Amino acid sequence: MSSIDRPEQVKVTYRTRFLRIGAKRAATILLLLGLAAGAGAGGKAALEGDPFRGREIFDEKGCSRCHSVWGHGGTLGPDITVAVIGKTWYELVGDFWNHTPRMIDEVAGRGYAWPTLDSREMADILSYMYYLRLFDEPGDVRRGADTYARLQCSACHTLGGSGGQGGGPLDGFGAHPSPVPLAQAMWNAGPRMQSEQLRRGRAIPEFTGHEMADLQVYIRAEGLREGREVELQRLPNPIRGAEVFRAKKCGVCHDSMRGPAPDLNRSAFSKTVSEITGLLWNHSYAMSSEMASSGVPFPRFEDGELSDLIAHLYFLDFAGDEGDPKQGSVVFTAKGCADCHQGGVDGVPDLMKVLHRTDRADLAAAMWNHAPQMHSLMAEKSRYWPKFEPDEMRNLAAYLRSLVHREGS
Repeated sequence: MSSIDRPEQVKVTYRTRFLRIGAKRAATILLLLGLAAGAGAGGKAALEGDPFRGREIFDEKGCSRCHSVWGHGGTLGPDITVAVIGKTWYELVGDFWNHTPRMIDEVAGRGYAWPTLDSREMADILSYMYYLRLFDEPGDVRRGADTYARLQCSACHTLGGSGGQGGGPLDGFGAHPSPVPLAQAMWNAGPRMQSEQLRRGRAIPEFTGHEMADLQVYIRAEGLREGREVELQRLPNPIRGAEVFRAKKCGVCHDSMRGPAPDLNRSAFSKTVSEITGLLWNHSYAMSSEMASSGVPFPRFEDGELSDLIAHLYFLDFAGDEGDPKQGSVVFTAKGCADCHQGGVDGVPDLMKVLHRTDRADLAAAMWNHAPQMHSLMAEKSRYWPKFEPDEMRNLAAYLRSLVHREGS
């Protein structure tokens, strides 16, 4: 795979590159995203949000003064990449809300202005936080050596000058910090590789966990190549990935769940690049057999297509499931929202009269911007700050949207 950036003689990963790259430069590499975060596998309506704008907003709003990203930044609050693991849109919004009382006090104590967010900024910063977990922690060389031995890669491939014949050398893949180029080559050669495994009476190898990342770092450590330069790939683009999904006709099986096709929304949920590449490989044999019996050509990937497809799969379940407005009504009452927001307290808006939009980003931004005023009012009345469990925020949002619908806005 060709590099789009000048190679650097340093250990570089997608995630360190994302920390370094500026938003304007990123936009030239990765088309402005209207992330397909809410899209189904077939490319339904895209969810708003641009992680590269979100990265810029994260700095502009001063979030990095208290929060770190992969260990870079402040230490007062939690590391964002740890805090967002496995969280959908509404779970992140709930975490934002649960976090605000302490944050309001800390911000005020340091003389900072409260970082308000409009709806677009809210969508961007949430998509940025979710995007961060697409990237892997660095692989482990020892585990990679174990994986290389367990899968018997040396029976067909050479690495570091030793190994079998027929499969070609793996040394060149050591130039890549990501396992995606290796995974793409494996996918394209999959039917031939798997037929050879069966011919030799061997089980088709399967990956678990982060083994693809471990295997990649082992190849990088052991491979023979001139110099130690790193070839950077373009950053994964979920919008391009949705186009790849359609072009390769993945939806023929996965949208209809035909044959052994898995539910992609759940299979790839909250998994990293190396985990998704491993799952794709594990699925490839059943897929190639199914496609052959149906007379459908086995898809091949070129350039950064697999990387983009992985980003698309990663974002499929970001929006999460729709909430239940009836349960949301219970949450609205149980958390004390109704006590103030149904005309019970002077100066507090009656939500049935002021809600005009149902956009998830508008609702999230309104709650965030409303938090300091609410915090002050609740302190005066000696009330506890309402906190939300994972499902409660999406149900509450569904209820608030139902209020707008009843008003006919």
